[in-house]
Amino acid sequence: MSPRPLSDDELRKTIATLNRLDKKILSTARELGIEPATLRHRLKLAVQRGIHSPEIQYPDLPSSELPAEQLIEQASARFQTHLAAREAQQWFNIKIKSNLPIGIAFVGDPHIDNNGCNWPLLREHIGLLETTPGLYATNMGDLTDNWIGRLERLYADQEMSKKQAWKLAKYLLKDCDIRWLCHILGNHDAWGDGPYLIKANARPLVPVLDWQARFQVSFPNGRRVRIHAAHDFPGRSIWNKSHGPTKAAMLWDQADIFVAGHRHEWEIVEGENAQRGFNYWLVRVRGYKFIDSYADRLGYGSQRHGATVAAIVDPSAEGPTYIRCFSDLAEAAEFLTWKRGRRAEGKDDA
Repeated sequence: MSPRPLSDDELRKTIATLNRLDKKILSTARELGIEPATLRHRLKLAVQRGIHSPEIQYPDLPSSELPAEQLIEQASARFQTHLAAREAQQWFNIKIKSNLPIGIAFVGDPHIDNNGCNWPLLREHIGLLETTPGLYATNMGDLTDNWIGRLERLYADQEMSKKQAWKLAKYLLKDCDIRWLCHILGNHDAWGDGPYLIKANARPLVPVLDWQARFQVSFPNGRRVRIHAAHDFPGRSIWNKSHGPTKAAMLWDQADIFVAGHRHEWEIVEGENAQRGFNYWLVRVRGYKFIDSYADRLGYGSQRHGATVAAIVDPSAEGPTYIRCFSDLAEAAEFLTWKRGRRAEGKDDA
């Protein structure tokens, strides 16, 4: 069995001991607990590695780096922290303190600094989200264009500066009265310093998650709605806008709503999985980029509705009426207000 190879740190320790004992071989070997022949072998190795010179004596300068053992301790602690954070993000719980119906608006890709952003519609929706009691929101990603690399040339065609874009981003994330449940980072958000800017500008308690969020909203009566929201799901089909969310519903964790953005098109599908025994909604939100020169060049059409899709959840209802999804946010807000009014008056007590 071959001997364990000596590390550079062990050789440096040997040289330091030899220098401290005035290069006395026998004294050094005795203090290190090794044979003189072993010491001479270590000195030979030290010369070969450039750690020791038999001709001159170098000062024993301390290293600015931490030893391997401390690095391993730090890496272990860091891993435990990352693992705990990752596990806490799996189906995290958001508690609502009332059993009245609520709305969850899935806000499609805003691209707020793009010339094609439908700001008149976005302003209208911001107003509804701010003023409708019980209406909450989830940011589905791509808040700004945040161009990088070769795409930065596109800033030359945009009339809003990057500085102005982040001022409006801060307004949407923190300054206006939208009751955000969480923020999802899309591909545009993830470029460059995007994630750090969004996390810095979001309200401190609102979770910011990379690409997808799996969470549940629970009510005092014990009911809950499970939501798997992703900027997009794997899988696509030219015949089925909901192909990715369908795969998630069939193969992944059970949820009440599977929702995605990213593609700048919308669709709502309601269904029941008889084999797994649950009802579900498949949702894709269109977003607010209504003018897209890239899509125009490729001959893609531009949908006019579904920029934001809202799910109205009634914790007192059963079956399919437990959740209803709307492609028109104004209609959803009106329906939610009506439902909350009837529940508050006790007219629809289950």
